[in-house]
Amino acid sequence: MAGIYIHVPFCARRCLYCAFYSTVRPDDRQCYTDCVCRELSMRAHTLAGHSEYTIYLGGGTPSQLSLEQISAILDSARKICEGGRIIETTVECNPDDLTPAFAAGLRGLGVDRISMGVQTFNDSLLEFLGRRHTAQQAVSAVHDCQKAGFTNISIDLMYGLPGQTPEIQKQDLETATALGIQHISSYCLSYEEGSPLFNLKKQGKVRPADDELCRSMYDTMCSHLAAHGFNHYEISNFALPGFHSRHNSSYWDGTPYLGAGAAAHSYDGSHRYWAPSDIGAYMSSIREGKPCLDMEALSDTDRRNEAVMLALRTGRGLDLQAFGQAFGTEQLELLKKEAARFISAGRLIISENRLSIPEQHWFVSDDIVSSLFL
Repeated sequence: MAGIYIHVPFCARRCLYCAFYSTVRPDDRQCYTDCVCRELSMRAHTLAGHSEYTIYLGGGTPSQLSLEQISAILDSARKICEGGRIIETTVECNPDDLTPAFAAGLRGLGVDRISMGVQTFNDSLLEFLGRRHTAQQAVSAVHDCQKAGFTNISIDLMYGLPGQTPEIQKQDLETATALGIQHISSYCLSYEEGSPLFNLKKQGKVRPADDELCRSMYDTMCSHLAAHGFNHYEISNFALPGFHSRHNSSYWDGTPYLGAGAAAHSYDGSHRYWAPSDIGAYMSSIREGKPCLDMEALSDTDRRNEAVMLALRTGRGLDLQAFGQAFGTEQLELLKKEAARFISAGRLIISENRLSIPEQHWFVSDDIVSSLFL
């Protein structure tokens, strides 16, 4: 399998917490679309010959593009997949962009999965975050997608927001599970350097939620979603049976993927590539026929550590037999030796030759994972 990721950096405005590369310049959208299509054509050979593919338009806000622009990008991506089967096509959307006509248009383009940035159903917190939509618009957007024929809908939720009480979080979770959606990605609010929120924290204008409250909210989320049939298949992701994100799962499985667009990353199994976080520089390089990509060759140690880190983010955990085949018996025995103290403490388990972190320890798993690194 292989993945195709297209980064769409356009936003109507920047959210308070966002540190991803984005721009609010609408005039560049058509030129950018043309450049992405050209880049996909130029780099198609890097993913040739796979039997299955996923396509993911992320951002930024892909729903800021027109249906015609999205169609052109999807057509270019699908040409890479000729001879293989596309098993999932996802487009990230903002609720206020998802009018009934736009939702129906996406479905008509063959998009089969919507990932919607809701974050919370509390209007005061939405305003604080700088989101453009209201809680009612988010609910209506889900219903409009369902009416358009979407049966695979994911929403993003945040917890640990300043001023978010356990009661508000409970209302968010109850609203989400009542909508009949299939997938929820839920993240604790982080204060990323470069974001407006980070600067407010630095200036003492925002007080983060304390660690104990965030841990309590995480536990509440896990128990609520489990009670409603959601499988906790990755630290921040929950899905009804059969609805895990195929594309995102490929990142955790070490599957190759091609990233197109400004600031997009690619991975071929031994190298990482990334485009500049500058839309002007990106488009200039594509127009010149020479994609501007930085590259990092991964050492055996890099690949070994990444395999451990990514697998332990998931409910399936790390396949020890596959790890031994990839990195050798000596590395496997070293890993088991380092894992032993965590196993005796109940913070790691081995079951069916898989090493994994129990759900109750995922929230504080960083120290476990880092201790297993070389």
